Amino acid sequence: MPVEWQGDHKILGDEKKAFERELRQLGLQPSEFLVQIRREPPSEGSNGLHATRYDVYINDLKHPDRETWKLQGGAGENWIAKFAQIVKSRRG
Repeated sequence: MPVEWQGDHKILGDEKKAFERELRQLGLQPSEFLVQIRREPPSEGSNGLHATRYDVYINDLKHPDRETWKLQGGAGENWIAKFAQIVKSRRG
C-alpha cells in the first residue's frame, strides 16, 4: 500500500513515487507513513518568478510516539534525500 498523502500533495508529481521508492530502499513500508504537504505563500525568486515552496510533515504511523519530521520542499530542496539521511543517521 502507498503512503497516505494529505494537504497540497498534488504539487509533488513524481516526488510521491520517489519518496515511496526511497522508503522501500530504506527497508520501510510506505503504508506506515502519513505525509502532509503545506504550501508556503509564494515568494519572489531571484529571476522574478514565484518559486513554489512547501513544508513536508512526515509521520511514522507504526511509531506514533516519535516526533513528526518537518522538511522543506520546493526549488533547490531535496526533502527526500534529507529524510533518507535522517533515517540512516538514526540507525547508525
